[in-house]
Amino acid sequence: MAEGGRGLLWPSVAAALLLAVTLAAGKWQLDRAEYKRALQARIDARLQAAPIALDGRPVDAAALQGRRVQVTGRFDSAHEIFLDNRSWEGHPAYQVLTPLLIEGASVAVLIDRGRVIRDWNGPLPVVPVPPAPVRIDGIAGPPPGKYLELSRQVVQGKVWQNLDLPRYAATLPYSLLPVVVTQLNDTGDGLHRQWVRPDTGVEKHLGYAFQWFAMAATIVILYVVLYARRCRARQSS
Repeated sequence: MAEGGRGLLWPSVAAALLLAVTLAAGKWQLDRAEYKRALQARIDARLQAAPIALDGRPVDAAALQGRRVQVTGRFDSAHEIFLDNRSWEGHPAYQVLTPLLIEGASVAVLIDRGRVIRDWNGPLPVVPVPPAPVRIDGIAGPPPGKYLELSRQVVQGKVWQNLDLPRYAATLPYSLLPVVVTQLNDTGDGLHRQWVRPDTGVEKHLGYAFQWFAMAATIVILYVVLYARRCRARQSS
């Protein structure tokens, strides 16, 4: 083998391996983006579908997740709870969850009503309860995301660090549907609400794919430059 060929053997092998890895990684990110795009389309379709009325009959929690729902009833403020360690625009806050006794049924559904600013030096806030019957428009889903539990005392009266729905349901004198409804409409209670449309992160995967393909292009350019230099050096020797 000529000296120039031997000099390019290992750089060629390394370039080929790196090129294969970066192209495969870029392709994987494109595949993930396509999967997330299809998932986002399904999420958006569920949100755009006609609202489902909750009337107290048993529901399939998985089938309801991400669907718009409507429910009418009266709030049971005696069993209202406050999730601790939340914030609103940089201020410490509680997340307010109140069971709504469904009109015409002996079943309730837990409503995530929004957030209220916390007063560190005062008692728990008194959240106004709209007169019954009240209609809630919202999104059905799982309990709010868990936060760090700062102590083993995860329940202190009405203050909970995280929501364990079965544990909470066991404290009620009536049945509870296995979903939490995030309230969207204003009922004049002064709570802060800001529902964010779920985003599956398609753009993130497209960005990663671009980075991998850019690395592949860089490898090709560097190899071509190295090959050209070796050719010039061989011709001048």
